[in-house]
Amino acid sequence: MMRIAIGVLALLLTACNDEGSPTVPAATLSYWKIAYSPNMPAQMFGTEGNWYFDFPNQNGVHYVYKAAPTVRVGQTITMHLAITGKGNFVPTEGTAAAARVRLFLQQRGDTLTAQEPYKRWWSVTYVELHEGEFTLTASLSPDQWTSVFGQRGAQVPNEFSAAISQLANVGFTFGGTFAGHGVYVTRGNARFILRQYSISQ
Repeated sequence: MMRIAIGVLALLLTACNDEGSPTVPAATLSYWKIAYSPNMPAQMFGTEGNWYFDFPNQNGVHYVYKAAPTVRVGQTITMHLAITGKGNFVPTEGTAAAARVRLFLQQRGDTLTAQEPYKRWWSVTYVELHEGEFTLTASLSPDQWTSVFGQRGAQVPNEFSAAISQLANVGFTFGGTFAGHGVYVTRGNARFILRQYSISQ
């Protein structure tokens, strides 16, 4: 009986990770982190080609990102996405623009303060949020990106190049007038599905 008990205990321990919690099947884990979003999980769910999250019904989903590969000026980021459901998309701040998603770049060492306005960049291009399938793309060229206070990379090319050469994260953010200040849904539900996120020549 003692041998059986020890054997069961050994099986339980091998099924746990270093923190002592049960191992989650790899297919459910995502390298896409959800950040600064108080009513959201810490990561997306699903599998490759079908990563997803459900929009919250209050503030809001803000930043979604992953560790950046090595990139260089002139390459292109392309994101294929889908939105299902018919919720009403609402930016958490600002009234001048509809709810949108934009591509996002973040330099290493960014402290998320106004004193470092050139360590976060957003694509000039965006997708307005509603049900459907979409492709969002932007070249890694200074004129295709804006910084924290809306200054184009072409106006500060050295700062843009520094960010590209020292990237920490790539991804996308949600907002309206303010690109990363968040989006939620009312009068219904909606799901965001990431089909593909690629960086190419």
